[in-house]
Amino acid sequence: MTRVTESISTQLPTTDARRCAAVVAKSVARGAGQVGLFLGRQSAAAAKKGVECAKAIPSKSAARSERVEKPRGRKRLAVFVIAGVAVIGGAVFYKSRRREHPPVASAPPRVDEKTA
Repeated sequence: MTRVTESISTQLPTTDARRCAAVVAKSVARGAGQVGLFLGRQSAAAAKKGVECAKAIPSKSAARSERVEKPRGRKRLAVFVIAGVAVIGGAVFYKSRRREHPPVASAPPRVDEKTA
């Protein structure tokens, strides 16, 4: 008897109930093990199929060497123009900002006005 069935057998009063509990505990343990084995075998088979499919597909480097190279001049020019506009915009923004502080006031501002 296993530990599970021994611990259950001490709690159950009749021998028929003990025997049923032992059978249930063994079948649950066997069932969990069988499910684990089944899933392991299925995942191994799926992995093998995936490897075979990956080997059957031509690699990207072979596809690159076979296709004709397209000129990328327009795309590079567009990226260069966009980057240039961004740099010029940043420079204009930086130059437009004030670099000096306003002069210090002789007295703090007041809410009430002096009447003449």
